[in-house]
Amino acid sequence: MKIADIHIHSNLSDGVRAPESIVDFTEQLKVLDKIYITDHNSIEGSIRAKNYAISKLYKIDVGIGSEISSKDCHIVALDINKDIKKGMSVEKTAEEVLSQGGFPVIAHPYNPFFSVRHQRGGVLIKRLVAAKIPFAIEVNGTHNYTTILYKKGKLLNKKSSLALTNKKAINIANKYNIPIVGGSDAHMLRVIGSAYTVYQDNLVEDIKQRNISYGFNFSDRKSGLVYLSYHILFNPIPLDMRKKRKMLNILPKARDIRSVE
Repeated sequence: MKIADIHIHSNLSDGVRAPESIVDFTEQLKVLDKIYITDHNSIEGSIRAKNYAISKLYKIDVGIGSEISSKDCHIVALDINKDIKKGMSVEKTAEEVLSQGGFPVIAHPYNPFFSVRHQRGGVLIKRLVAAKIPFAIEVNGTHNYTTILYKKGKLLNKKSSLALTNKKAINIANKYNIPIVGGSDAHMLRVIGSAYTVYQDNLVEDIKQRNISYGFNFSDRKSGLVYLSYHILFNPIPLDMRKKRKMLNILPKARDIRSVE
């Protein structure tokens, strides 16, 4: 059994930490076997992370991927080898991922914050099913993490609209027999592994064979307030990311290194 986080952002897009820092953290964590740095519309971060992990002789396996902004939704592309053009339809984007030998994952299909298009997750999923295009659906760690309050790994705010988005994703995946994968969508180290995928050997092949499961981990998380502040208040500010990262000093300091049960 192996564990992967298939959806992490570095500071090459809208994350806080450099790809190398993410690799150092996950190697030290000693829980995850595989990670994908999936920056927006670019595989540069995952390539840097993979090369760094190899140079340090780390055990952590780094896959090449990105989160693609299709015309209709965000798609996490696993195991691709070159950048994929953004702005194409969900069908064309998924087909391009598959043509590279990769596998497409519909990210946070019911996310209410990014745009109206994400609230049409059910429609998009039905389109892909009708087109007979293989894909997976993500349960998103950030959606549960930003429900603000956790205590000893238990969710206190069970009626959060964000937490319910994962329930919707699970329900539609089960309805159409679509594989479900877990990804944290982490933009800070402390969120990595908050949702994960359990697989046997080869992640993409195991997804295709439905030989996977997913889980959530919120151990050692007392509050998602810092992360919620980042996403709701800080991230939308129309400034260069370098300036945004300097502004992070105004937020309460987050403890990055944590234990994982």
